Amino acid sequence: MKKNIGIVYGGYSSEYKISIKSGEFIFKILNNNPDWNVYKVLLSKNSTSVILLDDKIEEINHDDFSFKHDGNRVKFDAIYNIIHGSPGETGEFSSLLEKIGIPQTSCSSDICKLTFDKHEYVKFINSLNLKTAKQFFIKKGQEYNVSDIAEKLGIPCFVKPNKSGSSFGVSKVKNKDLLNDKINYAFQEGDEVLVESFLDGKEVSVGVINIDGQRTILPITEIRSKNEFFDFDAKYNGESDEITPGELKASELDDIHKMINTIYDNINLSGITRSEIILVDGIPHLVETNTIPGFTEQSIVPQQIKAAGLSIHKVIESQIKSLL
Repeated sequence: MKKNIGIVYGGYSSEYKISIKSGEFIFKILNNNPDWNVYKVLLSKNSTSVILLDDKIEEINHDDFSFKHDGNRVKFDAIYNIIHGSPGETGEFSSLLEKIGIPQTSCSSDICKLTFDKHEYVKFINSLNLKTAKQFFIKKGQEYNVSDIAEKLGIPCFVKPNKSGSSFGVSKVKNKDLLNDKINYAFQEGDEVLVESFLDGKEVSVGVINIDGQRTILPITEIRSKNEFFDFDAKYNGESDEITPGELKASELDDIHKMINTIYDNINLSGITRSEIILVDGIPHLVETNTIPGFTEQSIVPQQIKAAGLSIHKVIESQIKSLL
C-alpha cells in the first residue's frame, strides 16, 4: 500500500511566500516516487488545506492532521516540514505532530524552540566555548539606553528581531543616532529584539544533511554580498556572489567543521540545517542555525548538495525514507 506523504509549507511569518516556493520545489521531487501519495498542504493564519491535483481543496482536521478525499479519510504517514519561520521553525508545528504521532523531517519541537530564539541559542553556543557576536537583548516595553548599547557593543552594530528569518527586520547601524529607529523597525517583526556587535570578516554558510543516520557537512559557501550585509535582496534577488566551495584556508575549514560537529554533538539537530558563520581573523563566530533553510534550485543548500556530487532528489527522498 502506498504511503501518504504531506509537504507542509506556508506559515504565519514574513517568510510565507519563500516557504511556498520551497514547498513547490520539494513537491516536484517527491511526487515522482511511485510508492507514495504526495500531497501539498498549505498552512496559513486562516486555514490548513490540502491542495489536490484537480485543484480541489480539502481542509485539514487538526485533531489528527487528516483530510477527506473521495469519501475516505486520509492520514499521513510522514510530513516534509518546509515551513520557514513560524510555526515550522519555532517548534509549534513539530509539537502538534509529536502529539498526534506523525513523524516529520525537521528537528523536535524543543530543538526548534531553542534554535529559533537567537538570544537563547547564542547563550547555548557560548556555553560550548564557541564564539559569537556580543549581544544586547530587549523586550518590547523595556527601557533601554542607546548610549549604553553603543558603548557595550560598538558602532557599527546589527539590530535584528530575536525570532525571525530571511533577514526581515534586520539593519546594520552605522550611526548611534539611528539606533532607536532601527530597534523600533525590528519590533515590527516581533516582541523581542537583539542588538549585536559587528563581526568584521568573511561570511560563510554551512549546510548539514543527515542521511541514514550519518551526518554530512556539505561544501561550504562563501558569501560576498553586494550590499551592506547578506540582507533579503542579497539572499533572494541576486545581490550577492555565492561561491561554493568557498575560498577558505585548510585551517579555516578545519575550525568550521570542529564548530559544527561540537554543536551537533551537544544538540540533536536533524534533517537539513544551514548555519551562518563569520570568520573574524580566521576564527569562526556562529551567527545562527536555520533548521528549515530555503530550498529552491537557487538556494544555498541545493547548491552545496550539487557541489558534493550528490543527487538532490536522493537527498530529499532520504529525509522521508528515514521516517517510514
